[in-house]
Amino acid sequence: MKKYIQIFSIFLLTFLVIAIKAQSTLYNLTDVVSIATINDKIYESWASPGTIVIRRTGGLKALTIPLTITGSATFCVDYGASPVGSSVTMPMGSREVYIRLRPDTDELTEGDETVRVTLQTSPAYTISGSNFVQLTLVDKKTLPDDEEASRFLIQAGFGADPDELAQVKSLGFEAWINQQLTRPKGYLQPIITAKRLAGNPIYHPETKIALWTQFMRRRNPPGGGVVATDILRQRVAYSLLQIFVISQNVDILLLNSEGVANYYDHLMDGAFGNFKDLLLDVTLHPCMGVYLSHFRNRKPDPVNNIFPDENYAREIMQLFSIGLWELNQDGSRKLLNGQPIPTYTNADITQFARVFTGLSFGGPSNVNATDFDSSAEDFNSLMKGYDIHHDTNPKTLLNGVVLPANRTTMQDINAAIDNLFNHPNTGPFIGRLLIQRLVTSNPSPEYISRVAAKFANNGSGVRGDMGAVVKAILLDKEARSYEKTEDPTFGKMREPYMTLMNMAKTFNAQPSSGNYEQATYMYDLYLQEPFQSPSVFNFYLPNYRPPGEVSSLGKFAPEFQILTAATSLESQNNLYRSIDYQIGRFGGAADPTKALTFNFSEELALANNPDAMIKLLSRKMIGGTLKPRNFQVIREALLKIPTTDAGWQKARVDMAAYLIGASAEFNIQK
Repeated sequence: MKKYIQIFSIFLLTFLVIAIKAQSTLYNLTDVVSIATINDKIYESWASPGTIVIRRTGGLKALTIPLTITGSATFCVDYGASPVGSSVTMPMGSREVYIRLRPDTDELTEGDETVRVTLQTSPAYTISGSNFVQLTLVDKKTLPDDEEASRFLIQAGFGADPDELAQVKSLGFEAWINQQLTRPKGYLQPIITAKRLAGNPIYHPETKIALWTQFMRRRNPPGGGVVATDILRQRVAYSLLQIFVISQNVDILLLNSEGVANYYDHLMDGAFGNFKDLLLDVTLHPCMGVYLSHFRNRKPDPVNNIFPDENYAREIMQLFSIGLWELNQDGSRKLLNGQPIPTYTNADITQFARVFTGLSFGGPSNVNATDFDSSAEDFNSLMKGYDIHHDTNPKTLLNGVVLPANRTTMQDINAAIDNLFNHPNTGPFIGRLLIQRLVTSNPSPEYISRVAAKFANNGSGVRGDMGAVVKAILLDKEARSYEKTEDPTFGKMREPYMTLMNMAKTFNAQPSSGNYEQATYMYDLYLQEPFQSPSVFNFYLPNYRPPGEVSSLGKFAPEFQILTAATSLESQNNLYRSIDYQIGRFGGAADPTKALTFNFSEELALANNPDAMIKLLSRKMIGGTLKPRNFQVIREALLKIPTTDAGWQKARVDMAAYLIGASAEFNIQK
């Protein structure tokens, strides 16, 4: 045994000597240095820094590189730089070092200026390529650049497709929103109705297909013409579906995509309408009536042990309007003796349940119907009141509002909706939920307060103007500030399913047939898919806190509730398959006209220029916020794919898109 140990020791010593010699050889290799930019424009009106990267190949030793910074812009007046001086030092073993130039805003109109960084010669290295780079400092302007516009569309749409990007850049944020507020509504129901009339089945995948059909529309389609896309309305309605939840996990809705689409179209109406009308439509829709069981809810009959179902009465308060606790306008809880104050009690739920009695199918076929037991099924029309089944006794609602006896079903329901609509909680409660869906999981109290104030008064004395609320959310200084992108507590995890939708929208994965069935059956990959929430509480709770640092900081991260060991892998694997091949839960489409493939034509043209390709993908996918270190990792991965390989262009583009899609910058929306 001792003999073998001695042999192994000699072998190990020999190996170490060889390794040390090899390392010494590498250590003394001549350094070759180059300079490039990650972004070559910086803007006074958008504080995103310009990044200059100095790279080296060859040695491993710490390397000091002298440089000069010149140009028409003035350091510490027009911009700041970090690190800055007469040289930069590349640490031992590093291959890159960065200089970040941050623009400073002033009130002067001075035109565009320049910053030039020049490498000086040194016996310690040789310079490859140009010895300088030049950045342009763009004077303040009112219209957004590519990065700002892309970031805005990630919040306000489903991704930065080129058509919408061009519109936002030419109009500006507010003008684009104003235009969107007036766009024709891209309803879902007509798509499904047409399929039914053609004799096709309309089971649950059809709602998702219709949704994809509408949000994937392009303003300037390849076939010509101009489409009045309503992407902001679609995005807000999609968010409202996660507040006013129904699910096709309920059998009767599973088989009735037309009615579910009709429900969604009412959310479309409410997206820029008045919240009072939206809440009433949600209450009266038979899909909600079935889902939360106030459909054919009967008045009390204690003799026969019949009592009104309380499900909807509870959730319209808890989830759809005022929440559990009394709130200040900034969303903070009011306190009494140091304790939060409930907004309602079980007795209040009972009173509201009595309000929501007497409802059943409405629509043209039930105009003359008087008994809801014999009403004809109609999921495409709002429910109507059948007063013989309505509780006509007096009722006491919130804040002491009394509904007198002998009122009709709709008189009581309208009064109850009015009671909740005018509750002081409704503005901050609904405002915060929409901010979470569109912008950030942890809006500041000031942000909530500003949005709640707009809910209370749109500027013309109107309460509940949802268009004004959405505009306030998206134009708020916190939503539009670059500084917030560097705040670790700002932003949100992109909804897992939204990562796929964003990629499809950004890179125009449109099937030539217009049939998006390949985008369905994704729930088990993401634990999320439209119209398939596991409960009325949505896929995740607005106040969910994952264990660890987020929880210890008292912050919220709703989407993390469905980020599991399985979904974190499945979603990334599906992204890789979708990029490399096509979108599809069960492989490629048998019919090539149904294939959903990403259009990377712009990126393929840049395959031999990794820097430019990564810049382009970063701008499109994340608004240009890719960190320099991640830029380096992706670039070096691409360079390992040699141009001699078959299909190297596609391989490089696929790799870059996948790695950005797997990055924190993509998955955490800032």
